[in-house]
Amino acid sequence: MLNLWQSATAEKLQEKNVKHSFRGNIDMVKTNEIDNTFNKYIIDKVIPCGILLVRKNDEIIYKGKWGFSNLETGKPIEYNSIFKMMSMTKPVTAAAIMKLYDDGRLDIDDPISKYISSFKNMRVVNDRRYPFPPKNPINSLLGLITYNPDKAKTEAANRELTFRDLLSHSSGIEQGIGGYAMHFKDKELRTTLERQTEKYASRPLDFQPGTGTGYSPLANFDILARLVEVISGKSAADYFKDELFEPLEMNDASFHINDEQKKRTVELYKKTPFGLKNVTDTKSDKDGFAKIDSDSKYVCGSGGLYCTAEDYEHFAHMLLNKGIFNGKRILSEKAVELMQTEAPARHLEPSPGCVWGLGVQIRQNPQKGNLPVTEGTYGWSGAFGTHFFVSPKDNLECVFATNVSNIGGSSSKISRKVEELVFELFK
Repeated sequence: MLNLWQSATAEKLQEKNVKHSFRGNIDMVKTNEIDNTFNKYIIDKVIPCGILLVRKNDEIIYKGKWGFSNLETGKPIEYNSIFKMMSMTKPVTAAAIMKLYDDGRLDIDDPISKYISSFKNMRVVNDRRYPFPPKNPINSLLGLITYNPDKAKTEAANRELTFRDLLSHSSGIEQGIGGYAMHFKDKELRTTLERQTEKYASRPLDFQPGTGTGYSPLANFDILARLVEVISGKSAADYFKDELFEPLEMNDASFHINDEQKKRTVELYKKTPFGLKNVTDTKSDKDGFAKIDSDSKYVCGSGGLYCTAEDYEHFAHMLLNKGIFNGKRILSEKAVELMQTEAPARHLEPSPGCVWGLGVQIRQNPQKGNLPVTEGTYGWSGAFGTHFFVSPKDNLECVFATNVSNIGGSSSKISRKVEELVFELFK
């Protein structure tokens, strides 16, 4: 009975929400295609909600919202609803590092041991039991179960780790069998960036710096958040607020929300064979996912940001505008150019046609990856379904937000559909 009520309420609220959407100068045929797509996702219980913002040539040309921030109460999603951005935090952390770069406080090719000495003289796993990349799923599973850092064969790193390595997922920290095994075996909750960073420094790398890639879900960008603290002399939370959130008018962007903001934070759902299940505040949620002590002030630079879709769009707008937001210079044009340029010295593709910039993934060869975007489009996604991209060639950017714990992150079919719709209709 509840599911039938939710579906009926959904249809009524979708009609209401559509009436409140802003379309700019886009014709109704285009907007109806988007509305029909997302209304169907809501009614079919693929996602509980969605917000889509599209900007072209410095103008918001599409703004739409569908569904609920709370399915159980039928509370509709609003533009001021707050999402857990998860890994869409990483580009913001990269921007914080590039702000320090602009201020002459670091160079992206600096060794990070210059600022955190425990990263000097790193060791690298060189053991046929734990190859990188893993040879097959069975090899990976056995390695995860049997890995012992004290018994694994290692060799000296052939060079020091740099900011570039961390920013482009080519450091070898928590990117292979050994790193993931240590993550799963470590049951201690994260309390401070300093303590967590020292843990990473004590573990061997999964490959020689700059020679491999893939994805570092937590390690690289939490270390970068700690480097922000060490170099700036401020807490990471204060630095992000002072140098990015306030200048970008990201009024609800924070790593720790207050009671009023918590009321506007969307519930988290999990897709099951029986529909969408509320998993808010469980192990599937942000703090459980990242093993964060919720009583601490841990600043998770890899995935801890809370934000509205509109606030995050301010960040994307700044990138599209080559570092400027509302007439204010936030990042230098050179810093933004570096972020959207292939970063590792060796050509490394985490997926076909894609390479890493600094904190973002670049669609270098869309045809190779069968991707519905323009060459040079860059951005990233979050584990719960948030997604953004910037297309410099089309002067176009987009932010999408939803909240499903097992939606697939960067491989989400919803993110793919967003890209298909936006490039088909607005390019």
